[in-house]
Amino acid sequence: MQKTLLLKPPAGAIGKNIVRDFLYGCWCNGRRIGGMQMPPLTELMVATNVRQEGVESIFLDAQIEPERYLALREQKFEDISVVAMMSSTQSFRADVAILEEIRMLNPNVITILYGSHPTFMPEFCLQEEVVDYVVIGEPEECVRELVGAVARNENTEEVLGIGYSKNGSGPRLTEKRPFAKMDDLAIPDRTLLPKNADYFNPVVKRVPYTSMLTSRGCPARCNYCTAPVFYGNKTRVRSPESVLEEMRQIKHLGYREIFFRDETFSAYKGRNYKIFEGMKKEGLDFTWIANGRVDWIDEESMRAMKDAGCHMLKFGVETGSAEMLERYNKGTTLEQAEETFAKAKEVGLDTHAHIIMGGPSETLETIAMTRAFVKKLQPSTVTFGILTPYPGTEIFDIVAEKYPEIRDGSDSTMENLHTEGFYSDALCDLTSEQLSAEIVKSYRNFYLQPSYMAKRLAGVRSFEELTLKAIGGYSVLQFALTGQK
Repeated sequence: MQKTLLLKPPAGAIGKNIVRDFLYGCWCNGRRIGGMQMPPLTELMVATNVRQEGVESIFLDAQIEPERYLALREQKFEDISVVAMMSSTQSFRADVAILEEIRMLNPNVITILYGSHPTFMPEFCLQEEVVDYVVIGEPEECVRELVGAVARNENTEEVLGIGYSKNGSGPRLTEKRPFAKMDDLAIPDRTLLPKNADYFNPVVKRVPYTSMLTSRGCPARCNYCTAPVFYGNKTRVRSPESVLEEMRQIKHLGYREIFFRDETFSAYKGRNYKIFEGMKKEGLDFTWIANGRVDWIDEESMRAMKDAGCHMLKFGVETGSAEMLERYNKGTTLEQAEETFAKAKEVGLDTHAHIIMGGPSETLETIAMTRAFVKKLQPSTVTFGILTPYPGTEIFDIVAEKYPEIRDGSDSTMENLHTEGFYSDALCDLTSEQLSAEIVKSYRNFYLQPSYMAKRLAGVRSFEELTLKAIGGYSVLQFALTGQK
C-alpha cells in the first residue's frame, strides 16, 4: 500500500541538534545553544492531523532515527507516494537536496513543503522542479486536505492555501485559507515519536520533557520577526480544558517537564490561572518553561507560575540600547526588562535572555552597552546571535531593497545562521567578521565569569539537573572558547 511520509529530514553534516520546531522558521543549532534539541512539535501536529484523513502514513524524525531513513532509502522509497516536509529559509537548500534524493530513487513521489519559506516565498520554492506543492500559512488542516486529495486522485486546485505549478505555466496560488481555531486542531500524538527518544535540553530540570503549544500569534510588531505576519494580526488561544487534556495525555506517557513554545505564554493571564487551578486539582505535577515579554508580566503572574511548576521564563531582551529597541519596534523599555528580571529573581524563577546584534545602525558602542546590560540583568542563561533578515519581515524588505540579489534569502543556511553576518552591511556599518567576533566575545564575557559558574552550580537541586547543566554548559563553553558551532 502506498503511504505518505511526514519527514523531519536527517541533520546531515550540520549536526544532531538542529532546532526546527518553530513553524515560522526561527531555528538554530550547535554548541551556541548548549546542544539543545527540541521534539518536532509542528511536524507531529501535521502528522496527527493527516492521520485523521484516513491516509496511511509514516512519521519519521530522521535526526533521531537516521537508520530508519537509511532503510527507506535502501528500499528506494518504493512504498512512498507523498513526502511532506517543513522548510525554513535557512534549511530550504538542504531540504530541496533531500527531496531530489528521494525523487531520484522514486520518480513518482509527490512532494509537499510547508512552513515559513513556502509561506513567504512560494514562487521561489516552486521554481524548484522537485517541489510539487507548497502550503502557505498554517499547515495542519491544509496538509491533511491536500494529502487526502492526492491519495484519492482528486482535483487539488480547489484546496485553499496552496501553491503549485501546472504544465509549465508557472506558479499558481489558490485562495488564502482561514486561520484554524486552536481547539479544533488534534492534540499531537506523541506515540508517533521514536520510542525512547531522548531530546536533550540543558535548561530543563526533569526528563523526559516535551513541548506544547497553547496559543498562536503575538500582539507585538517587532520588525525582525515573522510570527505576527505568519499568524495574522490577532492571537488565538486554546481553552483551559483543551490544554489540560493534553497535559493528562502527556502525563500518561510519562513526561515530567513541559516547554511551552507559545510566542508569549505570559500574555494570557486569566486563561493561564484556570490552567494552573486545573493542574493543582488534578495533580498534574510538571516542571515547566515558558516564553514571556517583559512588559506583559507582573509579579502576581510570576508567583502563580512558580506555584504551578514553572522554573524558567525566557524573554526577548534583544539589546541594551534604548535606541536599538526603538529601531526594532520592540515596544519595550530597558527599565521594564530590569524590573522584570529583578522580580523573577525575587520570586525564585530562572531567566533566559535572547540577544540579537547587527540590527539597524548597530555599532560597537551599542554592542558594548548590550553586554553591560546583560550583566546588569544577571539572567540565568543568555544566547547572543546575529540578526538574520527573514523573508516576510520589514527588516528583510530593507535589505532586499539595497541588495536585490538576496532573492529569497536561502543563501542563509544553518551553517551560518546567527554566527555570521548575512547582508548585515545593509543595516549597519559593522562587517560580518566584526559581528562574528562580537558574538564570541559576548559569550566569553558572560559565561566565563567565575561568579556566574559558582551561582549556577549553587542552584542545582538534583543529580539529574546537574548532569543536564554539565552537558549543556560544556557545549556553550566550547563555543565561547573556540567560536565554533
